[in-house]
Amino acid sequence: MGRGQYGGMRAGVAVELTVYELLRRCLERPPDEAAWQEFVYRYHPAIKTAVAKTFRARVSQETERRAQFPDDLIEDLVQTVFVRLVEEGNRALKRFEGEHENSIYRYLGIISMNVVRDHFREAKAQKRPKVTFSLDELLDNSGDGGMLKDAISSIDGQPIIGSALNLTMEDVEAALIRSVSRKHRDRDALIFKLRYFDGLTLDEIRRALGLDISPMGIGSILNRINGKLRSRLSRTGRF
Repeated sequence: MGRGQYGGMRAGVAVELTVYELLRRCLERPPDEAAWQEFVYRYHPAIKTAVAKTFRARVSQETERRAQFPDDLIEDLVQTVFVRLVEEGNRALKRFEGEHENSIYRYLGIISMNVVRDHFREAKAQKRPKVTFSLDELLDNSGDGGMLKDAISSIDGQPIIGSALNLTMEDVEAALIRSVSRKHRDRDALIFKLRYFDGLTLDEIRRALGLDISPMGIGSILNRINGKLRSRLSRTGRF
């Protein structure tokens, strides 16, 4: 047995498990403590690296508020990633269907990026008026820095010019999570946000997420999401 940085002595059987076998053990009830110790030992460094990289990239954009995002938040966000993995009956762990052993690192990296993005979005939401816009405005302004560059804001969250501008980021994110495929929920939601909120090109998204998908394939994913998003929002009367 080897000594793990986060779990004391690593259990001999757990050390030998493939990622798929390890996840099955982690999903057992009652929880398999040896399997979870091995999971943390294997993947904590990769999760922390992904969180730190995304966190510092976002902090570099917060020129006026960097003091609000000290580096000691990184470990808190790492723990949030683990919470995200096990909440709602281990839903995120159950969704993993990698094609090979190393796919787990990309999957955990995407979840880590989403956790950091959510943290910054929530921090900003507490400090600024709500932003309102139309879905067409969101989808038509994916370049030049994304939707937030030209968003229209109002103090009470109500649209300033015209009834078509009646969506907030919270509306879109709530509908988005119901418009992406269950199998690739975290990946597809992040693709959408990087395209329409941050203004990345399809090739930039492919490289940022390390995807084995062509830019055309990413475009197809976005078209599918956009169609479902329009349909869902139209049924709620928000589009």
